Amino acid sequence: MDEVVFFRGNRVFMDRAGEFKSLLSHDNLKLDNEAVHLFLKIGYVPGEKTLFEGVKCLQKAEGDIFLGEELIEDPVKASSYSIKRNLLEYIEKNIDLSTDQVVPLSGGMDSRIVLGLLLEFVEAKKIKTYTFGVPGSYDFDIPNKISKSLGTEHAIFSSEETYYDVDGLIRAAKESDGNTEVFHPLVLNRVVDYYGENASYWSGFAGDLVGAGFSFGNSDDPFSQNLEYESRGIYYHETGSNAEDLEIFKATATSGKKMGQCVSMSEAIFWENHVERYTAHHIFRNDMSVFAPLVSFPFVRYFLSCDDSLRVEKKLFNNVFSSMFPELFKFPTKDYGYKYSNKVYLQSAHLASFYYRSLLWRFLPSFVTHPNAAYIDMRHAINNRLDVFGCVNELIADLAKRDVVDSKRMFAFLKAHRDGSADFTKDIINFASLEVILKAAKL
Repeated sequence: MDEVVFFRGNRVFMDRAGEFKSLLSHDNLKLDNEAVHLFLKIGYVPGEKTLFEGVKCLQKAEGDIFLGEELIEDPVKASSYSIKRNLLEYIEKNIDLSTDQVVPLSGGMDSRIVLGLLLEFVEAKKIKTYTFGVPGSYDFDIPNKISKSLGTEHAIFSSEETYYDVDGLIRAAKESDGNTEVFHPLVLNRVVDYYGENASYWSGFAGDLVGAGFSFGNSDDPFSQNLEYESRGIYYHETGSNAEDLEIFKATATSGKKMGQCVSMSEAIFWENHVERYTAHHIFRNDMSVFAPLVSFPFVRYFLSCDDSLRVEKKLFNNVFSSMFPELFKFPTKDYGYKYSNKVYLQSAHLASFYYRSLLWRFLPSFVTHPNAAYIDMRHAINNRLDVFGCVNELIADLAKRDVVDSKRMFAFLKAHRDGSADFTKDIINFASLEVILKAAKL
């Protein structure tokens, strides 16, 4: 079977004039009202549609994926050898030792798996690792301990030292092709400035998905299930139009055919839309050369060939990799604590600390960091952090001058959020991001 591209890492766009890259550098863009509706409903534009009329993001992998006779007969016995071989082959094929090898580390499983694989090719002291986010969170603190133990060349990009301004947000929009909110991806501006555009960036992108960390199960109406999931915490289009919204979503989102033979249709639709058009845009920027071993076809095919009982709660995935890289998994993980380490006896204390800190955060968010915080607390920042406060005010004021949203309702959301009577974080960030994208497109 030919190599299958699961995700459009290097995106290509098309209009009547032909193909082009870097969407927001294209001339004569015009808003697509239906796409804007979806953006404000779920926070991104699914399928092949973009925010602009007549411009689509090309679907590079066509057709269904059939596993056929190549199913793994005994995945438990074959797992370590087959998986590691497939991943090392991907890295050997793509690694360029004349460039810097850069690995973002988080508190999760996937980034340390990629680091463990790279250590088969490069000495730890020659690998550049970094972490970003909120000091005090697992995603910030655990990677720092891992890098110190291994001796990688480590950099820290703290949220406290990440400045938010409109120019930086416009840059993030341009480099990510403006399909999603742009406040969280802004931190990658700092990463590119630090390591340069010529470095090789290695990502654990979608490992959770491959290992079945996201399980939707079977549904009689998978599109409705996905729409409900995507629209959590977003209220701008919440009333009176759910049936219409579902029809728009069905007409725009891809149908799950790419992976529908391998997983439930609900999961396939999520893979092909949310992960490819939302998550991937944040990671596969135009100014970064990003490599993602955990979505290489042999690796994905291996896990999708396993019996569902082995995929549930990532049983096989987590056990295989924690035993493959014990040195990296002696540290806790964000989602599982010490469950997959050789220090299981610390799990009870770890859980007690987690619940204590989570409770303190609920009552003292200005002073305590939630252990699972991945980025700055935007709910709080919109009101209290001067740079974010100023960006939001400027962008929403500018968006109100356009005939794109219901300005009265938008300002009502902002007022309610600012006076603490409601949480409209996602809506406010979507409003502000939409204006950033329009500025980036010179509209």
